[in-house]
Amino acid sequence: MKRKTKTMSLLLASALALAVTGCTNNNTNQAPNETSSTNTGTDKTDSKPLSFSVALPSNGVDNPNSMMGKEWQKEMEAYMGRKVNIDFNYIPSSEYDEKLKLMIASNDLPDFFVTPLFYDTTEMAEQGQILELSQYKDLMPNYMNYLSKVKNGLTRVTNAEGKMYTFKETSTPRFPADKGMLIQNTSSYRYDIFQQNNIKIPETWDDVYQAAKKLKELYPDKYPIATRWNSLRSLFAADHVKDDIYWNGSKYVYGVLEDGYRDALQFANKLYAEKLLDPEYTIDTDDTLKRKALNGDNFIWLTQWFTTPAEYTRTLNDGKIFAVTLYPNNPDYGTSWQEVANGNTPDLGWAQFCINAKTKVAEDLIKFIDYQYTDKMMNLITWGIEGTTYTVGADGVQTFTDEFKNAPDPWLVGDKYGIRASKNYNPGLQMVNDSKAFVDFAATDYTYFNGKYEEVPIEKSPYLRSLPMPQNDYVPSSYSEPSIQFTQDESQKISEIMNPVKTFVTEEQAKFVSGKNKFDDWSKFIDKLKKMGDIDKVLQIYNDAAQRATK
Repeated sequence: MKRKTKTMSLLLASALALAVTGCTNNNTNQAPNETSSTNTGTDKTDSKPLSFSVALPSNGVDNPNSMMGKEWQKEMEAYMGRKVNIDFNYIPSSEYDEKLKLMIASNDLPDFFVTPLFYDTTEMAEQGQILELSQYKDLMPNYMNYLSKVKNGLTRVTNAEGKMYTFKETSTPRFPADKGMLIQNTSSYRYDIFQQNNIKIPETWDDVYQAAKKLKELYPDKYPIATRWNSLRSLFAADHVKDDIYWNGSKYVYGVLEDGYRDALQFANKLYAEKLLDPEYTIDTDDTLKRKALNGDNFIWLTQWFTTPAEYTRTLNDGKIFAVTLYPNNPDYGTSWQEVANGNTPDLGWAQFCINAKTKVAEDLIKFIDYQYTDKMMNLITWGIEGTTYTVGADGVQTFTDEFKNAPDPWLVGDKYGIRASKNYNPGLQMVNDSKAFVDFAATDYTYFNGKYEEVPIEKSPYLRSLPMPQNDYVPSSYSEPSIQFTQDESQKISEIMNPVKTFVTEEQAKFVSGKNKFDDWSKFIDKLKKMGDIDKVLQIYNDAAQRATK
């Protein structure tokens, strides 16, 4: 969802008007005589409603009026002891990041919102746009309790001065503490085409190349290879680098300066030059990628979200099989890293949430948010209602009803009830979930691991579940990086230097792949890159923070 915003003033004014539709400014969120109430979770009832505005991404469904949306509302009003009026501004997920950035730029924010993905909130904090939360620790015992279960949890949500500006999404365990590898990005192949033409499912770069060559011979008007998110991350993973700053096991380095980064681009250029890589990979959206997949325009996806290929398979339901597998290896670097997520211990998710510093209901809103982090609310949001959507066995283990288990697509049954464990719904404030629910009713995936094809939910794959964690060769060095904290000044300095550098690298990377830039001029590219900003200074900030963390 990262898109460049246009700078023409007339268009910006128009976009701003669109962005704030349905989102009221904070000085109008409260009724004239409304006051903040400190009564929560008691028998006392405050007759004045709690009112606040929210901005969240949506898949076009009616979250508040789903069965679970209504149950969540009812539970929250019972807990708060008063009527709760929430002005939800749901923005289509594909547009959310861009429109939220416009709201931030115009300082016209709702009381509560999720930030754009991986957004650096440092500048917002400096400008006083978002509420500093550590001063309210006594009002959020449930959130603090959850952080206490997460490795370095408090460290990871505060800066070097001990200040906290965001709530984090939950990420509860799916596997035992020491076994079972969770991967959420994979490579993917048209398994039926590979089988029909006796083509080996790739395990190495050369396998990818040979398979693509064969497919090009069979389908000369097609581009065999595509990738999602305009990303070559699987090629970088094979070379044990990232196209960003990352922990290499002993220190932070900038992957673009590593040999593996150049090697990955050279391989991508080879695929591009021979018309094996779709030239639209830099502009493909999720929608265009899906259309091409369903039309048979691509057969190999270097990077893909782990459940999407099975959705393609179910959508067509005509014998076409889109199977997932691990990123291919570059033998020069050994076993490819995989994009391993922590599914073994309580952790923090990607999403981060902020409260507008201008809100007039700060304490009530914090208490309201804090209640989301209780087991009761996680269970309600994700599992639904006992006896209706799930049952509890004699062993105390929850499981979804047969309606889910027997459905061709259980995610759609989840949509029927509006639970978080569904395809499109995300009731409440979208902050919490119980990940075990996703495993319990996971739909069938089509997998190829360790040389074996299986039709099994990927999180129930015998091979992945058998792997020790985190001691296996697939786990990248960054998995064990220290929990570093930056001061506001450090964060600002990093942004000032790296933002233009990242823009430059993205543009030049595409030119190297397409052949517009020549690899003979690589040293000139590196020299220009280093002149754009003091990358060494940024790395020093990172490694100084790492030293502070290890002490």
